[in-house]
Amino acid sequence: MARFRVMYWKEIPLQVQAEDGYGQISLPLDERFQAGADAISMFDGSNGTDDYLEGFQWGAYRDMDGSAKHVTEIIANRFNLHFPKDFVSRVRDINRSGQRDSRPGVVDHWIDD
Repeated sequence: MARFRVMYWKEIPLQVQAEDGYGQISLPLDERFQAGADAISMFDGSNGTDDYLEGFQWGAYRDMDGSAKHVTEIIANRFNLHFPKDFVSRVRDINRSGQRDSRPGVVDHWIDD
């Protein structure tokens, strides 16, 4: 059994971390996630500000069967393979509409869309 959590920049996932009885392991998501967070920070006005740095937060821990290594790979692959390729434009459109909720994990359901 391992427990894992996801690092977010605002609502954008960036990294998976898991721990088990043998230690802790972290795995960054594909580069497109950090590039997307940087692009979003440009249009939401947080680039180069404290708001940018304050946007990095860990989500809550969750439990999953398997080793820490296995769990990080499963969760990272889930985001890397199933998170929409157009997530930056989705966030941009939501931001423009004034309906954006930038809490960590709020768009994780996009994996299932």
